[in-house]
Amino acid sequence: MKRISENVVSENSISLLGILKCVGLAYIITLIIFLALAIVLSYTEFPETMVPSAVLVGTLISIMFAGTSIARRVRTRGWLNGAVAGLTYMLILYLISSFTVTDFRVGQYVIIMFISGMLAGALGGIVGINLKKRQYL
Repeated sequence: MKRISENVVSENSISLLGILKCVGLAYIITLIIFLALAIVLSYTEFPETMVPSAVLVGTLISIMFAGTSIARRVRTRGWLNGAVAGLTYMLILYLISSFTVTDFRVGQYVIIMFISGMLAGALGGIVGINLKKRQYL
């Protein structure tokens, strides 16, 4: 009889706590990326017009990490679990932004960010499932 790993919650889904752990780690990675970006901005002639693009890339890299790490905990549907992690990341970011930014509104940019977050999480989930499968080969 096979022994099921403690990290694997079920065949298709993962717990809310697992999602929140992976998203929390993604936020820590985001902070590290933003700290590195701030250092680059302070000590180099990095064009300030590129800052929004750099922030977007850093955020998407962090979401991909969340998708990858959550997909390594499940057996199937890594893309779906990764997309849920991306959606959770963006939802938390949206809630924080709505409380802290005075002129915050839902517009085209917010919708694009939600879709981008879900796609980045799904891509990370695909990578995570495939990395896990390669471990067993």
